[in-house]
Amino acid sequence: MTVRVSKPEFNLREKLSELDKPAGLKGSELMRSDTTQDARDLVSAGRKNMIINGAMTINQRNGTSSYTIPAATNAYGGPDRWAVVESTDGSVSVNMDGDPAGGNGDGYAVQEFTRAFQFACAGTATLSSGHNTHFFQNIEGYNIAHLGWGTVSAKPVTLSFWIKTNVTGVFAVGLENNDPNRCCIRNYYQSGDFRWNKVILTFPGCTDGTWLTTNGIGMRVRFCLASGVTFDDGEDGEWVNSDELCTTESQVVNFMDSTNNRFMITGVQLEVGENATEFEHRSYGEELSLCQRYFWRLDNASNAAGAQWLYKIGHGGNDGYRRATVNHPVPMRGSPSVTNISLTHTGSSTGVQFNGSHTTTIYVNGAGSNIVELRGAYFDVEL
Repeated sequence: MTVRVSKPEFNLREKLSELDKPAGLKGSELMRSDTTQDARDLVSAGRKNMIINGAMTINQRNGTSSYTIPAATNAYGGPDRWAVVESTDGSVSVNMDGDPAGGNGDGYAVQEFTRAFQFACAGTATLSSGHNTHFFQNIEGYNIAHLGWGTVSAKPVTLSFWIKTNVTGVFAVGLENNDPNRCCIRNYYQSGDFRWNKVILTFPGCTDGTWLTTNGIGMRVRFCLASGVTFDDGEDGEWVNSDELCTTESQVVNFMDSTNNRFMITGVQLEVGENATEFEHRSYGEELSLCQRYFWRLDNASNAAGAQWLYKIGHGGNDGYRRATVNHPVPMRGSPSVTNISLTHTGSSTGVQFNGSHTTTIYVNGAGSNIVELRGAYFDVEL
């Protein structure tokens, strides 16, 4: 005998909403997802942040010390991977600051971060048409290849960050390619109350232009602090075929108009999709290794990479030759420029003999009978 049992149809989502134990915020969002891709964007499992040192915890060059970016220059002086362009008649001072973890961050989720990138106007400037002050991070092409930019399958990305400033107005941040002839600007407002607040901005994928997927510059993320009218032809949320820093609306802000002006940022995350997920905290050691692909500093100071001896090669008339092969802590992006070489004896000549992404050989000739120690050097192959 066959027994058939039938039950009326029911809506699974409605039944789940009736459960005594709620699904939670993320569970509710997942249930509202229209597509599989929406669900994946919300979960954002695995590695997701294309920004390196977004929590501003690594500063190999200057630690927590302040560094002044001179007028009309660009330089690395704050947290690793972040460069500053100061192209006005003024100057800015930068440092890696501990503000988020202090009392100033009380009551805000920003306290999940211990460091921030701080800017202080150190010398004022009245902007001419071509003047600008901005900071940026160049993202290696390998790390944006999955976005499919420059094709019809280009994916959107979402940029999120925490910010604190005493300057009131509309600021701008943009993405651009290496050429640079593709640029998308997003505006965001700050009240100037000098309180931490989180900003979330989504950028559409760019379906044309050239976006490198090699070890060159795949994408540049630029935060504008001041700009003359030369670079204000951006359109909020739209791609334009030019090199812009802001829109006509955000061009009004001039961070360089008072030495009282301050700007802090941390928790910078750029991820694929149209949703901002929780910040991807990586271990200090892993973040340091990611930074060292582009720059690292050999130093005999406490807790640093350590000094190295230069060993004698040759004999007879060549016994004054000294060589040290330095192993980079991680494979670098390419052959680095080597500067700030510090030696206990310099002999008749010093320099770099062999140089690559894995090792660099430093030499001293004419050292005589002296023992030679390499006490410091900078290895730089920033984008």
